Amino acid sequence: MILVADSGSTKTDWRLIDNESIKQFSCIGLNPDFVDSEKVKNVLADTFSQIDSSSVLEIHFYGSGCSSESRNVIIELGLKEVFPHSDIFVYHDLLGAARAACGKSQGIAGILGTGSNCCLFDGVEVVQQFKSGGFIISDEGGGVDIGKRVLKSFIEGRMPEELNERFLKRYKTTVDEILENLYKKPHPNKYLASFSRFAFHNKENPFISEILENSFSAYFQKMVTRFDQYETIPLNLVGSIAFYYQELIRKVAQSFGVQVGTILEKPISGLALYHSSLGAE
Repeated sequence: MILVADSGSTKTDWRLIDNESIKQFSCIGLNPDFVDSEKVKNVLADTFSQIDSSSVLEIHFYGSGCSSESRNVIIELGLKEVFPHSDIFVYHDLLGAARAACGKSQGIAGILGTGSNCCLFDGVEVVQQFKSGGFIISDEGGGVDIGKRVLKSFIEGRMPEELNERFLKRYKTTVDEILENLYKKPHPNKYLASFSRFAFHNKENPFISEILENSFSAYFQKMVTRFDQYETIPLNLVGSIAFYYQELIRKVAQSFGVQVGTILEKPISGLALYHSSLGAE
């Protein structure tokens, strides 16, 4: 059997693949920036308590934060404690997005979820990508960027009165409370991204529509169009923002001469297909 995982900071989706079926599991996010090997072991031991570990021959773990050998080994050691007989492979979530959305075809693969990212994929591996500054200075087009633009308009008093009233009715907050959450409390990226929901529920409003279009335009301008092939090969996307705003994203993409192909809300279904087809070869 093959075990495949797609892990973010808050949740991990798992698929257990054998010759006859695919079973689903889930657990908390296993980002090596926030968990150690002991935590990984304990979570997995509980999640897979009913599984015969010796029957799992391979584990393919795609995770947020799995961007260096020192980080990846945290996950690998925890997995090895629970699955001592398995061959274990730990990858960055950007490769997971590429394999899920592009399959075995060449393409530009992007993530538009809480954050954002982009890479050039040759059908097997990521062959080109650019450094990201994270949610503070990058992540254009992601939930953090949209939420940041919404909050900025509220804090600076540029939000139209009707929207301002809706905002206050929904969140019952003040500028001081917002600033405390941003600068004094943990996980400001998640806090910022939570306000992207306000944009979604008011996306028909011209002011919000402009915020969204500017955010997605920044994603194409600063990320997608940096690849030489951006006009000749498709852009395939994963993530909740990509999925729920796909109509607007396709419109913005067209203005940049970009062809958008597959859009998946979650990578795990595509990754299960990718690895089940590999196993059949």
